[in-house]
Amino acid sequence: MAEVTNFEHNGASIEASEPPEAMGGIGDNVIGLVGTAPNKALGVPLDSPFRINSFTLAAMLDPTGLEAGTLYQTVHQILKVVKVPIYVVVVEEGLTDADTLNNVIGGIDLESGQKLGLQALGVCPEAPTIIGAPGFSSEQAVHSELASVGKRLRARVVLDGKDVPVSGQVTNSQAIGGAELGYDRCYVVHQMPAVYSKAAKANVFLPPSSLAIAALASVKQWESPGNQVTYAADVSRTVEYNILDKSSEGDLLNRYGVSYYARTDLGGFSLIGNRSITGKFISYVGLEDALGRKLGKAAQKVMAKNLTKEFMEQEVKRIDDWMQTLVADGTIPGAKIYLHPELNSVEKYKNGTWYLVIDYGRYAPNEHMIYQLNANDEIIEEFLGDVL
Repeated sequence: MAEVTNFEHNGASIEASEPPEAMGGIGDNVIGLVGTAPNKALGVPLDSPFRINSFTLAAMLDPTGLEAGTLYQTVHQILKVVKVPIYVVVVEEGLTDADTLNNVIGGIDLESGQKLGLQALGVCPEAPTIIGAPGFSSEQAVHSELASVGKRLRARVVLDGKDVPVSGQVTNSQAIGGAELGYDRCYVVHQMPAVYSKAAKANVFLPPSSLAIAALASVKQWESPGNQVTYAADVSRTVEYNILDKSSEGDLLNRYGVSYYARTDLGGFSLIGNRSITGKFISYVGLEDALGRKLGKAAQKVMAKNLTKEFMEQEVKRIDDWMQTLVADGTIPGAKIYLHPELNSVEKYKNGTWYLVIDYGRYAPNEHMIYQLNANDEIIEEFLGDVL
């Protein structure tokens, strides 16, 4: 007889399927730094990210013990506070300060295509969440480049303030800015902290951003580094701080988006400041960046899939399940995920475009507590009623 063309199988078939892959946690901090280390070990490359996660590896930045360059002490101080991956991009010290600054700014080698200086942060195997160039980032040419790199990498940027009095720092702040240029993710620090140097056998001053980077890395990306106690033994410029005084120098700096180190009741010097140079809470920036990086990775796995009803509903559920875990662990207060009712049109769909909306809340840092002390005669009357 002829073959039965619609016959498939006289028996059972088992087909297994898996639910959408879990998206996992947001991730931890990774630091990216650019600076100098003239006595570096041979194993530390120039203009290429070198991963450090221990004091042993940090010692390779200057095995001579002279602590030369801008990177050695900064990395050492970060590791004293928190153990996170630190990628350093070592650049050559030039014949002049201007030459060194050019090396820090970097660019692209036209012959080899290698990314140099700050641009090399973009090729770190782990995406940095915090970047800086301590000792160089007070210069406009450097901080503008850092802001641009930070915007592209979705990383917060810690900048050195200029070595000027409070009034001068306020003026400096007014000359910096532009959220669209990436400055809403830039955390500026006013004065230099002092730490002990074995090489100098005395305290030495570090760039303002150095200990602030450690403070930022020691908290979660969606938390503020403000009020973190540091290892600073002293500061280059004393800033008046009073938690109850709105007219203090410290309050003025914070009003213009500049953070600083001050003695507090916690003991020693704490980092004071919750906002970027544009006034945005730096914790809001960290949360947005963390969500953006995770969503980007999740999207990569499903690119080119057919936009079926089942697929779109599945993606909404997958992201909603993930966001609800962030609600449960206290990262965010709430979230809603849905397909945009107006933007999802026939023309957009035919072009392979669809809109998935993620509404979410965020926790603000405790920046201003208001205590109301009310003298109440009724309480006195009750007291006298009990006495008389």
